[in-house]
Amino acid sequence: MCGIAGLYCFVANCEDGHTDIVAKMCAIQTHRGPDDTGTESMGRVTIGSNRLSIIDLSAAGHMPMHDPESGAWIVFNGEIYNFAGIREELIARGHGLHSRTDTEVVLHAWLEWGEQCLDRFVGMFAFAIYKPQDQSLVLVRDRFGKKPLYYTQQGSHLLFASELKSLVAVSGQCQVNWQQLMEWSLYRNIDFGPTDTLYAGFSSVPAGHLMEIRDGVVSASRPYYSLESHVTRQEYERLDRLAPDALRREIEALVLTGVEDRLVSDVPVGTLCSGGIDSSLITAVAARGRKDLLAFNVSVTGAGAQDESRFAKQVTDSLGIRLLTLQADGQSFRDNLVRAIYYSDYPLTHPNSVYFLLISEFARSHGVKVLLSGEAADELFGGYAHRYRRYGQYRSLQRLVGYLPARLRRLIVMAGYAAENVAIAEFTGYEGLVSHTTSFIDKFSRMELRERCTSAYDFVGNEVDRGILGGMLADMTNYLAPLLRRLDRMSMGASVECRVPFLDHRLVDTVVNLPLSARLHGKHDKWLLKEIAVQHLPRSIVYRKKLGFPLPLQDYMTPLVQPKFFKDGYCVEQLQLNNRGLNQLVSRWTDNVDGMFSLLALEIWGRLNMRGETVVAVREHLMSLGI
Repeated sequence: MCGIAGLYCFVANCEDGHTDIVAKMCAIQTHRGPDDTGTESMGRVTIGSNRLSIIDLSAAGHMPMHDPESGAWIVFNGEIYNFAGIREELIARGHGLHSRTDTEVVLHAWLEWGEQCLDRFVGMFAFAIYKPQDQSLVLVRDRFGKKPLYYTQQGSHLLFASELKSLVAVSGQCQVNWQQLMEWSLYRNIDFGPTDTLYAGFSSVPAGHLMEIRDGVVSASRPYYSLESHVTRQEYERLDRLAPDALRREIEALVLTGVEDRLVSDVPVGTLCSGGIDSSLITAVAARGRKDLLAFNVSVTGAGAQDESRFAKQVTDSLGIRLLTLQADGQSFRDNLVRAIYYSDYPLTHPNSVYFLLISEFARSHGVKVLLSGEAADELFGGYAHRYRRYGQYRSLQRLVGYLPARLRRLIVMAGYAAENVAIAEFTGYEGLVSHTTSFIDKFSRMELRERCTSAYDFVGNEVDRGILGGMLADMTNYLAPLLRRLDRMSMGASVECRVPFLDHRLVDTVVNLPLSARLHGKHDKWLLKEIAVQHLPRSIVYRKKLGFPLPLQDYMTPLVQPKFFKDGYCVEQLQLNNRGLNQLVSRWTDNVDGMFSLLALEIWGRLNMRGETVVAVREHLMSLGI
C-alpha cells in the first residue's frame, strides 16, 4: 500500500526539473506511505513512490523498483494477496526475484505474461511500469477501482499520481469542471463511468482499465475487466439449480477465502466492526484462530438507539476478541471536518467520512496498519431492499406512461431519482450551471448504465426480477464507487491500509449470477449472506434490523451554519449567491440538512483546492465562528 506519482515527457532528452516535480507530488501524499520514499529519473520518464510497508518490511521493498535484467521499473500501490503462489511460478520460469514483496511479483508477472497477468491477480492495485527499451509507460487500475490513479497532460508532460491534490499542486493551473460539479450536486457521486474529475483537465484511469504511452503517443484507456461480462446464462442456471444448503456452502467458501487471503501481512491486522452483519461476519472469519485480533468501532454520541456499538460488543464477546471503541461527538466532527475534506480530494459525499478517518487514526495508534471492512456486501447481496421493491411499483407505473416518447420517459425517471438525491443544485445562486444541465441530461449516464446492466440479464424471464438484478449490478459500479473512495482516502489519510474481502473478484463474479430469490427472500434482504452469517454469529445479531452509520448531523452542524462563514467565500463567488439569498438559505437550512452539509463541504473544498487556503487557515476560520 503506497502512493505513486510520475511524469512522462513527450520531448526527447528533456529532464528539466522532472525529479523535483515528482518529489513534490510524493511529498504532498506522504500520508499514503510514510515509511519510505524515493524517485528515479530515466530520461523521458520520472517516477516516485511513498511506501507504507505491509509485506516484506526490509529495504528490499524500496520503490521505485528496478529489474536489472530487463531494465524495467515499477511503482506500485496496493496488495496482491496471492503473490506468493505467483512468485513461485515465476521462479520456476527462471525469474530471479530478490525480495518477498508483491511489487516485484507484479513487475515480473508483467514482463512474463503482459496484460494477461492481470487475470491472475487477487487484490487491489494501481501501478505504473516503464520499459526503457521501447520507452513505454503503462498505467493500470484494479477491477473495481479500490485504488485511485489520476493523470493530466500539461504541455509536453503527462503527470500521474494517486491523489488529485498532488497533480493540482504541480500543474500551475486549476479550474472547476462545471459539468462534473453539476453531476456531483445531483448525485454526490462522480466516481463511475466518465474519466472526468471535478478539476477541468484532470482525469481518472477508470476501474478495470489500463492506458499506455509508447513513443510519445497516449493510447485511450481500454478495459481488461468488465463485471457485466461475467453474467452468463450458464452460471445463473447452475446456481439456480443448487439446493439451498449447497448454494450456501459454495458462496460461504468464497467469502471465507476472500477474508483469509486478506489476512496476509507482516504487520498487525484489525477489523472495522460496526455491529452490522457485514462487518461482523468479516470479523468472525478473521478471528478464527486469531484471538489477538483487534476490532474497532465508533460509538455515536446523540444517536441513541441508532448507535450500534452495543451490538459490536456482543459480536466480539461471542468471538473472544477485544473491541476498542472510539467515541464520536459533535466537537470531534467539527474539529476534523476540514482535514477529512482535504484527504478526500472532493467535497465529502458522506458526513460519516470524518469518523472513517478518526477510526483509522485510532487503529494506527494501537499499532494496527491494516484493517478489514465489510463494504460492498449491500451492493452484492441486495442490501437496499426498499429500493429494489420500489422497482416493481415503478414498472407498474411505467406501463401507464408507456405511450410517452422514450426520451421523455427516461427524463421523468432521471428527474424522479434526482429529486430524492438533490443537494446543492436546488439552492439560489446555481443559475450559472443551467447551461450545463442540458448537456448533462443529454448524457443520461445513469440510465444508460442501468439499461446496460439490465440487458446483461436478458435471459431472465421475469421482467421485474431482470430489472432489479440490473439495478444491483449497476450499484456495484455506481453507488459503490464513492464508498470505496471514502474508504481509501480516509484510511490512507491515517496511513492505514483498508482491505475489502467482499470485493474479491472470484466472489463477485459468482454472486452477480445469483438469482434474485437468493438475495431477497420474503421480508429478508441479503438472505443468502445471512444464511452464511448464522454459521459464524449469533442469530440475534444476524437477523436484527439494519441501522447503518447514523450521525445526528443537525446537532453536529448547528455551530457551523452561519452566513459569515460563507461571506466572501468560494460559494458566494462561484454560485453567485447574494447576501439576501445567502441569509435565506441559512435561515431555512434545517429543512434540508443534507443539502446544507453538501454546500458546507463544497465551501471548504473550494477554499482548500480552488483558493489554495491551508487546512489550518480554513479550520481557524471555522473556529472563529465560536464553535
